[in-house]
Amino acid sequence: MECTELNPAKNFKNWEPNYINELRSLQFKEHLGNKLLFEDDSIKLWNLKLDHGERMPFLKHDKNFSWIAENDAILKSRFGNGRIALIKIKQGDTEYFEHSHKDYINDLENLSKNPVVFKILEYKNEFHDMLPILN
Repeated sequence: MECTELNPAKNFKNWEPNYINELRSLQFKEHLGNKLLFEDDSIKLWNLKLDHGERMPFLKHDKNFSWIAENDAILKSRFGNGRIALIKIKQGDTEYFEHSHKDYINDLENLSKNPVVFKILEYKNEFHDMLPILN
């Protein structure tokens, strides 16, 4: 994954008003994908597909998660702190993010000519809560 900053944090001067209004509404999406593929007591497995030009509205992350990209993509992401980034993803790229109890906010827009697809694994508990107890 390659990330290029387009706008620094704490600077909303270059933001379009509709995105600022969406942020101010505080009505954030809480699903990490378009479709829930699997869920048990400790994880949720999501599929996220964005067609060319499609945007996932602002999302509030309060759980840890990891993802894998199913294809190459160019994405734009706006963050709740004002930062905007251009993100280049290669097929097979993976990342892990620790967001538990942080209320991390961002959106995601597909700038690629083709659809972009991710599988996202959301962890319902802290990692240490999922480890077995050894006697």
